Amino acid sequence: MSTPDDPGRGRFEAWIDGAGLAPDEPRRAIDAVLAAGVAPSQVRLVVRAAEAESAEQPASEARGAGVEVIDADPVSLSERLANTDAEFIVFVRAGRVLPDAFAHLAAYFDRYPRLSAVYGDSTTETGAPLLRPMASPVRLLGNDYLGPVVAVRADALRRIGGFRPDARRSQVLDVVLRLDRIGAEISLLPAMLAIEDLHHDDFAGTSDAQRGVVEHELRERGIEARVEDVEPFLRRVRFEVVGDPLVSVVIPTRGSAAEIGGVDRVLVVEAARGVIEGSTYENVELVVVADAETPPTVIEELERIAGDRLRLVLWDAPFNFSGKMNRGAAAARGEYLLLLNDDVEIVTPDWIETMLGIAQQPGVGIVGAQLYFEDSTLQHSGQVYTGGVAGHAAFGWEGGRDDSIKSLNVDHEVSGVTAACALMRRDLFLEVGGFSLAFPGNYNDVDLNMKIRATGRSAVFSPWARLYHFESKTRDPRILDTDISTLQSRWARRMQVELYSRML
Repeated sequence: MSTPDDPGRGRFEAWIDGAGLAPDEPRRAIDAVLAAGVAPSQVRLVVRAAEAESAEQPASEARGAGVEVIDADPVSLSERLANTDAEFIVFVRAGRVLPDAFAHLAAYFDRYPRLSAVYGDSTTETGAPLLRPMASPVRLLGNDYLGPVVAVRADALRRIGGFRPDARRSQVLDVVLRLDRIGAEISLLPAMLAIEDLHHDDFAGTSDAQRGVVEHELRERGIEARVEDVEPFLRRVRFEVVGDPLVSVVIPTRGSAAEIGGVDRVLVVEAARGVIEGSTYENVELVVVADAETPPTVIEELERIAGDRLRLVLWDAPFNFSGKMNRGAAAARGEYLLLLNDDVEIVTPDWIETMLGIAQQPGVGIVGAQLYFEDSTLQHSGQVYTGGVAGHAAFGWEGGRDDSIKSLNVDHEVSGVTAACALMRRDLFLEVGGFSLAFPGNYNDVDLNMKIRATGRSAVFSPWARLYHFESKTRDPRILDTDISTLQSRWARRMQVELYSRML
């Protein structure tokens, strides 16, 4: 195994992308790689022939330092790959490696020899951490979160045919997406590998190139989707719904009323109205699990709104959210279940299509939405599991705020999603045993998420499905010690470190 004094000498080639860098930045990037212990003969400065004039000075400096200058043309890159003896190619993009970066990479690849690609965390110039999630295939389609250092096994690159000509200016994203498609293992190395330049511009259409790479990858995977730009380097992928599956919207209620925005309203009636009248997806049924004390007038109003799309299920036992939802799922006829609290209000009419399109993607188990409190601050943007307990990412943040890697403007994998609004296949719900009755009030959704993830499927949060959630308007929100102890007795060892939502 390599040591910090010999960080895999000869095992790595460092390819520094010179595109978009100011004239003095390539030399700084080269010096950082050399200071990290990589020999000059193993360093390449990658420049584009079309930018030869602007690259003349850094290219001359690179050669003076004993560093080879290679053309960014994909054919040239593939030729260089074919002739290298290095075990790994390390792409350095818009940043400078830290002194121990290659030692970290060597040790990590040695510890996990099945890995094909590795990326890591970074810092800003001022030392602020830029923390990345663990491998997130859905997120990668929406934004290239991989950061300034991405290391790929040369053999893995050769296995996918090297560099694709149509992926100019977005080769690293293209390579990692293609590796993911063939099932290669890709991993976050949770260590600081570089100082990142956060101010690089959308030089010469790189953002457009990334969108093109994603569109190509979706076609290769046979996925119908539209790719829309949100901002440079950030995209929304609208997955088309395959077929017209029946979605069973399961809502537990006791028919309570509450004052919302200064207006008295019957919560379940307004939720039902939103599903039936305020949503653009039509093939739904409304499965309302109603307590025995639910007022008859509420039931009558639900029947008026939903008509023959209403399935009414009676609950005449003490409150148990898990039990009520399981009973509703048993009565549901849909291929998909949309688990929904009665104290919600729809914001985006296409919320069901958004969640359903994601839920139909390979490997996805459960999909959650972005939920707002009544005052429009964030209540749910995915669950965070750490230290054996669960919380919500971005809890209480003002609308419009985001983290350093744009987590609140892109679909992405999370540790879990709240059952206040979650969509999943009904057969998967049954496969994992539904909700556990050991969690009558709290953490039932955490337990469900953990059971789904134990099957190898993921939980995905979408910021494009948005609802208000007037949380705890209908129940006692207190968390009991027994809730926590039961959760930890089952999952504490798997809930110690949060790696998906690493917001600061």
